[in-house]
Amino acid sequence: MVLPRRKDINSIVSEKRRELRDLPTVLVPVWQIKIRERFGINVDREIAKYIVLAAHENGTWKRQRATRKIEKLLMERGESKENSARIAKEIIDLVIGTPEY
Repeated sequence: MVLPRRKDINSIVSEKRRELRDLPTVLVPVWQIKIRERFGINVDREIAKYIVLAAHENGTWKRQRATRKIEKLLMERGESKENSARIAKEIIDLVIGTPEY
């Protein structure tokens, strides 16, 4: 009798990542409008993309990953490290919500 092979964790994660990349492209502009209307914040397409991924991902690290990527984008645009970290955290807290422990 041949037992089925178990998938290793890396292949499962990469499968889920591929599914996330396949999110409809219309979600990014919709979320930009939603964020602008609900919170009065204008975010560009790149930041909105990370927000959409974090909002639709079912992982435990989604908030930290999105915060880091938004922080990196803000630092590339000339913000200081401390200021960009604060802004990124505030954006994620507003849009996705505070963590539930």
